[in-house]
Amino acid sequence: MIDWMAFLIVFGAALFSAVFVVALYSLGLRFLATPAPRARLADGSLEPNGPSRDDEDDDVDDIGRPRWATIAANVCFGLSVLVVLIGIFLIIPALHFW
Repeated sequence: MIDWMAFLIVFGAALFSAVFVVALYSLGLRFLATPAPRARLADGSLEPNGPSRDDEDDDVDDIGRPRWATIAANVCFGLSVLVVLIGIFLIIPALHFW
């Protein structure tokens, strides 16, 4: 006979874990896509978005993404790897040493 409650618990845990890993990974990608802050002009206002990007001579600034966004992306990627490794540990009985 099938233990349906145990089946539902495993199904719920697998669904939650899959959604959690995908959410962490996509959040990490979003942090990597964080643009550089706009520069301030001499009068204190922010630089406009710039000309349309149909020209081959686009200005490229050296600022890059903020450091906090890179750190947050690495934390998200690390947590998603950790969750996957814990899942593998729980699935493979040969890894259980106790």
